[in-house]
Amino acid sequence: MGLAEVKTFKNLEDDVISVNRCCACGACIAYCENQAFNVIEMVGYTPKFKSDKTVENCKECGYCYYICPQTEPLLDRLKETHLVKDELGNIIDIFAARTTDAKIKEVGQDGGIVSTILSYLFDTNNIDAAIVSEHDENFKPIPKIIYSKDDLAKSAGTRYSISSNILPLKDMTQVAEEIISQKKRIYDADQLRIAFIGTPCQCRAISKMKLLNIKPAHVISIVISLFCFENFDYDKLVEILKSKTKINPSDIKKTNIKKNFFVTSKADQVAEVSIKDLDVAVRNHCLECDEFVGRFSDLSIGASGAPAGYSMILTRTEKGHSLIDSLLATGYIERYIIPADQISEWRPKKINWLKKMTSLKMKK
Repeated sequence: MGLAEVKTFKNLEDDVISVNRCCACGACIAYCENQAFNVIEMVGYTPKFKSDKTVENCKECGYCYYICPQTEPLLDRLKETHLVKDELGNIIDIFAARTTDAKIKEVGQDGGIVSTILSYLFDTNNIDAAIVSEHDENFKPIPKIIYSKDDLAKSAGTRYSISSNILPLKDMTQVAEEIISQKKRIYDADQLRIAFIGTPCQCRAISKMKLLNIKPAHVISIVISLFCFENFDYDKLVEILKSKTKINPSDIKKTNIKKNFFVTSKADQVAEVSIKDLDVAVRNHCLECDEFVGRFSDLSIGASGAPAGYSMILTRTEKGHSLIDSLLATGYIERYIIPADQISEWRPKKINWLKKMTSLKMKK
């Protein structure tokens, strides 16, 4: 970065935050807090200066602007690094699979693949922690760092509202101390190995940080993107769902989208809401997003295009491809067996479907 190119958090406020383009990923704050600059914080879902006094603490380094997934700088270099040539990005393999773990099947969404990947990584001591999204008593998403597979059940399923999954990385020292207290073999924060699960925009921010080799992304050992068509403002979403289904947020067991939006209550009552009725709750930044599958990741995972009970898996890097091979070889997941008469057309058909979904998203 040349000096003339440097932009500050004030520029980020003007270009992204004040015009409602912020996706609340938390990358700017995670970076700034790791440098102990004491400048910005997340208020609700909005990054802001902590106070008038902290404005003076800004070092004007420009990193918060450059790592933001909503800004243009670094995108060309990012695409080159990740071998991105089209809307789907680099794909080594694409197939459908599901977990073989009975407990994960009970609580997981669709194929339960993400939870199973994390279970394997914990079992094989390949990670010390994972960043996931849980929810509170009112089904509001909460970003969370978990330290063992025992906590996976709390993060299973999909909430469809923003969870600022990069934000927990702002407390790296505390995270390291937590892991050290569990007698794991690390001695400082730089030795951590963390799996990151997030939306395409969050994975883009992590990948920008890794491209610049800056903290705290240096501890992220695997990046897994979830398919994401759009995200909803939590307050607007639950207001609509409560009105349409008469189910209180505290009574929601799970949600999923299959053409329309489905809500399952804790009493196993299933209610359907037209996806069109939720348009007013779509977050503004989603309206200009050009990603559906998450091009800047090691793996992309989602239900769209998969047979019932399975998830689609796109392996993008050798690291991601090798990881999935290991899960298949050890029986953690099982691959969908394509009917013999569909083998030749299966892959191109699924790729065309994902391209169609991406195109539909970009036209919203």
